Amino acid sequence: MFGTMIRQIQYGAQMLRGGRLTVSGLQGTVADLRATIEEFGEPGEEAAVMLPGGTEPDPQIQRTMADRRLKLTVRHAAAHVPYYRRLFAELGLSPRDISLDTLALLPPTPKSALRAASSAFVSERSEPVLLAQTTGTTGTPTSVWFSQYELELAAALSAMSFLMGSGLRSRHIVLSTISSRATLAKLTVQRALAMVGAGFIAMGTVDPRIVIDRLATPMRLPGKEPQVTHLIVTASALGGLVQSAERDGWDPADFGLRQILVGGEVLSDPLRSRAEEVFGTRVTDTYSMTETMPTAGLACEEGHLHLSAGQAHIEVLDPLTHAPAGPGEVGTLVVTPYTQYRDTTLLLRYNTGDLVRRLPGTEPPTCSLGGMPATSRILGRHTNGPAELTPRAVLDRLQGERRLPLPTRYAVSPGPDGPRLYVVAGRPSAGLLARVEEQCADLPLSGVVLLEDLDELPEPCRVRADLTEHSFELPSPRHQPVRSAP
Repeated sequence: MFGTMIRQIQYGAQMLRGGRLTVSGLQGTVADLRATIEEFGEPGEEAAVMLPGGTEPDPQIQRTMADRRLKLTVRHAAAHVPYYRRLFAELGLSPRDISLDTLALLPPTPKSALRAASSAFVSERSEPVLLAQTTGTTGTPTSVWFSQYELELAAALSAMSFLMGSGLRSRHIVLSTISSRATLAKLTVQRALAMVGAGFIAMGTVDPRIVIDRLATPMRLPGKEPQVTHLIVTASALGGLVQSAERDGWDPADFGLRQILVGGEVLSDPLRSRAEEVFGTRVTDTYSMTETMPTAGLACEEGHLHLSAGQAHIEVLDPLTHAPAGPGEVGTLVVTPYTQYRDTTLLLRYNTGDLVRRLPGTEPPTCSLGGMPATSRILGRHTNGPAELTPRAVLDRLQGERRLPLPTRYAVSPGPDGPRLYVVAGRPSAGLLARVEEQCADLPLSGVVLLEDLDELPEPCRVRADLTEHSFELPSPRHQPVRSAP
């Protein structure tokens, strides 16, 4: 108990100073949390104070701390990162000119700049040990370098989140279907779960039937629950699992799942409901990206996306003017990870390209995560089409129609009278078209066209479920639930 108190005091002091965190102290806190839970049982709501950022300070104190962290980050980047050293020189700015009040003097960093020259964003004072790339489904993969400090810190923070946020325990088994190309995510999760003591299975993106067989098959491991308890999956891969399970007659009694964690893509409300129906567990919408790790977001019960303000400075800017979006307006997430958490690839005002809507009004939300900054859930990537035609708007309407195949494939293309929606339907029919048109009646579309094949789309529709990996493992030839013996 005394050691835990000392570690908490040290962590608080490091946060106030804005310097590097002691990873061993965070790892010790994870061990303390695990030991306390195993000895005394499940924690109550008050346990949130043990998490980094678990309690929000006075707004003025919070602003003062954010200003200090931002200034340290800007000065380090301007001094030691080639891209920003040149940028400050070209703009005639001094890093001491930048604070929370003057941050707009610095233009957002476009994703294209990082893609074009990733090494130009690496601090000259760092020790890079891992190159992580994005999956590239929305364009050329983005490369980001990480140090050992960053990897260990991210794992410790993830372990604390798993313990206190997701309720993961040593008896649980986690299965990940994230692509093997997502090196950072898989490495971080494996290290974090090892601290928790939970089992980890890295399957990669394989045939949905193989994944379902693994979820349903008892493993009989010592100290573990009989079946997989937690699933990590992208939204499009979840769509493939839902379609396969619905088609082959699986039901919740066939699985032991306690939670499905979805990230990487827009998760629609209809797909979430269908997944909860067929797998019999809650589906949690999450947000993270390689470039801004360890900053991550979590959707609350009221449908807000909450991001930790302690790990990065978060902005919501107009996609075209880069002015701050107003209450209720749609804008792009722009993130500046603090140097407390990042010391290798440093990014100032990084334009993620992900759209969100600011919450209306100025009062903080009253949900369970109300102490953290909130926006809408991710709406999708910015396009040149009408603002109302976000990927979330389209998917929320298409994925409730069970005759359309999953994962959903569609494209919005200009037409003589306005945008036209093309949807892969497998077997189009007049009745199906009428239902889809009715679902999409409130969208600014000139028409809906149903297609038989993916190749007929006017432009590519790439999803992360397409990153299918070869496997010698075959799905059950019966394609029927594999039930354990009584």
